[in-house]
Amino acid sequence: MKTFAVSFFAIVLFIAVLKERRSTEGTINPIIGDASFESKFGIRPDAATDDQLRIATHLEYVEQKLRNRDVSRLSAPMRAKRAHLLNLLHEYRTAGLFPKNYEHAERKPCFIDRNGTICAVGYLIEQTAGRAVAEDINSRNQYATIFEMRDKKVDKWIVESGLSKEECAMIQPAYNPMPTYKPEIKPAYAITSSVLIGLNGASSVINAMEVGKGSRTNATPVLGIVGGAGQFIAGAVGFNRENQVDGATGTWYASKTQRNISMMNMGLGSLSIGLSIWNLAVNNKPVSRRSAWDLRSFPDANGKSGLALSFTHQF
Repeated sequence: MKTFAVSFFAIVLFIAVLKERRSTEGTINPIIGDASFESKFGIRPDAATDDQLRIATHLEYVEQKLRNRDVSRLSAPMRAKRAHLLNLLHEYRTAGLFPKNYEHAERKPCFIDRNGTICAVGYLIEQTAGRAVAEDINSRNQYATIFEMRDKKVDKWIVESGLSKEECAMIQPAYNPMPTYKPEIKPAYAITSSVLIGLNGASSVINAMEVGKGSRTNATPVLGIVGGAGQFIAGAVGFNRENQVDGATGTWYASKTQRNISMMNMGLGSLSIGLSIWNLAVNNKPVSRRSAWDLRSFPDANGKSGLALSFTHQF
């Protein structure tokens, strides 16, 4: 019976730990989950929530929580160090410059990212022990949580900080993975755009020449209007903003090449339509046909019908 009871409580404890672990998976912090966001806004954040807001909210919540803790057990020098670090944490949060997770598909802490931007705990170390120490720690623990770091420099700094290891782990946020976008332009769109640019570029030049001469052919403006409309529509369709903005930073990561070509298509299409309409409106005198081909029938000497091809040219 005793063995059964021990086994039962062990299973319950295991399930509770597993449930708690799952409850913080994908959250801003493995210790307190998204308690900061829920406390401030009354709802759980989701994939569409601005990550910058989540990070700032988390750091604000943890700072206040750590300031309110009873630290009377600490010596006066350690309390002073702790207060200084919390002031630095406040300074870091209000600056609003946080690192980014460029290398992992799931939420991860990042000590110093590829741009040199440092995390909250890293900033505290940098400001009290120096940038060189922070970079040395980063070389071994860039994407590790505080509890995953088996680093003497980290442990030594924590012991002398007035903060506990758990409190440092509470401060450390995990960052959303950065979205990746392919910068290439779609081949079909590139081919279509090339054909339309060539066609409407030529028709625009001819329309402009005919406007200058004061005479026109009927085919040129019609071709310019049809081709220009097609190019404008192609540009409008290709200039698509859907799913191309990183909600955390507001940066548009879509292909700049396709956007630029789309703008060129809309601009050249509009130009072709405008010149064609101008050509039709201004030049009422079509170009006279100087050459003509004709196919005629005629009777031969035997009374049978024959065909003759006739060509005339006006000099």
